[in-house]
Amino acid sequence: MAKKKKILIGIIGTALFGIAFSFIQKPLNNRKVLNVIQQEIPDDKFYFIRGLDRDRSLSTNIRYRGIVYSDKLKAAESFSGIQVALENLNKAHLYGSEFKRQYEGALAYPLATAPMKENAKKIFGNDIIVYVDFPMIWDLKGQTEFVQNNIGKETDQIANMTGYIDVFVDDITKVDIDEYKKKLFDLHQKLYKTYNIDSILHLDVQDKKYLTHEQIESNIFYIFKDEPKVKELLKKHKENRNLNADELGYLTSYFVKYFEDEQASKISFEAYSYFVKKYQDINVILPKEMRKID
Repeated sequence: MAKKKKILIGIIGTALFGIAFSFIQKPLNNRKVLNVIQQEIPDDKFYFIRGLDRDRSLSTNIRYRGIVYSDKLKAAESFSGIQVALENLNKAHLYGSEFKRQYEGALAYPLATAPMKENAKKIFGNDIIVYVDFPMIWDLKGQTEFVQNNIGKETDQIANMTGYIDVFVDDITKVDIDEYKKKLFDLHQKLYKTYNIDSILHLDVQDKKYLTHEQIESNIFYIFKDEPKVKELLKKHKENRNLNADELGYLTSYFVKYFEDEQASKISFEAYSYFVKKYQDINVILPKEMRKID
């Protein structure tokens, strides 16, 4: 019995030591990475908003993961940061240029998404959700500079992006399908002719009842949840859901992804860059309850 007790005490002691070691080691590991980034970018203040966490998966050689954010990224209202994925912390210094590339892309992100977001709101209203993705873009800073420097000009080059737009209405069964096809086509053409952006656009129109307070609160980028105006509007919405279009749009502008609710009936519109030549080319997918049955 005494022997078993000693073994149990040993196991508990080892576990407690491991916890204490991790608690002490994590700040040291974080500082090691932050020092590398700070050397590359000395005029900003960096900090981890996630991690570093140990990745013990056998399916990858990556052992440390985290996300680094900064004061300038927050001031720019960027929803992107520096993704840290390292096999060996002792080799973190080898990734300085990669961290800098990611940082420059994250800093460019608000400007990169502005043409899509601003023009979508002009066409569909302020109280919408716009999520912009750049799945094939390595140099987001370079693409953003290209777009900014060539607004209204004809060029031989083209920028690419994918947009996901969510519109909320009182009753989707009363939606004018052609009207929304024309609006989405207008957005597609505006991006192409003014900004040299060849875009793929996905538009979902769904009833307002699905945009619940829980949906709004959970989708706001958590870095901004404590901002005074965000807190004020969240409180107002929770109490009476009585927000005007600009107020609701202020909250949805902090969404970090498109709207998702498997229970929501929606009308989906799709504009593919290589296919859309006129508004009639917009593809439409109706929910079951709106499909005609012969």
